[in-house]
Amino acid sequence: MHWRYFLYRRLSRWVTYEVRLWDDAWLSLRGKYDAASFSDVFCDPFYWQASNYIDPAPRLVVDCGANCGHFTILAEKCIRARYGASDARFVLIEPNPLLMKTLSRNLGDTGLTDRCTIKQNLLGAGEGAATLWVNPRNFMSSGLTPDPGSRPFKVDFIQLSDAVGDGPIDLMKVDIEGGEFELVRSNAPFFRRVKTLFLEMHGAETKLHDELLDSLAGVGLVPAVPIRKAHGHQLLILRRKDN
Repeated sequence: MHWRYFLYRRLSRWVTYEVRLWDDAWLSLRGKYDAASFSDVFCDPFYWQASNYIDPAPRLVVDCGANCGHFTILAEKCIRARYGASDARFVLIEPNPLLMKTLSRNLGDTGLTDRCTIKQNLLGAGEGAATLWVNPRNFMSSGLTPDPGSRPFKVDFIQLSDAVGDGPIDLMKVDIEGGEFELVRSNAPFFRRVKTLFLEMHGAETKLHDELLDSLAGVGLVPAVPIRKAHGHQLLILRRKDN
């Protein structure tokens, strides 16, 4: 890590960097989690490709593993850049309770609060609740497996259909730290409603990767571009083949 970035991460709560996105919307990087999330989403060309798949203008965007809300904000930026305005509705699902303040603040700063629904829930095949383990020093590593230094939080599962409601989904992002395999396995019919899917597929046996891709192909979602590897993950853009 470069020393200047290391220093900024330590001082960002007091010396905040702000990015103007549109009109009076300013995105503030007030902490190390904001900075890390912003870097992952805004400073890599993967998610910017969303601008190629928003025809017509999206009405519903679903962000699974919303983290600090940066994918939602980037999607709004892409829609505004292409169409001049946006009335898209967003559903954001994020299980980590320690990110709720940052997530809500970022949506408020960018004027998106009224068009966003936040669900602080787990996704997958589970029912009831489970223990989410969150490392206060690294929110990115939260998961269902106990980890030294992590804090336990009881979090309810939610079904995708209950979180999102009815109707087609124009754009969906899934980055849920390995939970994508069980999510797709247990909700394959739901993905018939999705037009374009951005998916981070984490490290696992090749069998699981193949099973996930076969399940999505079975409901009409196939890779739109070659699968890209980054940071030990596979980054996929899947598009409904009848588009």
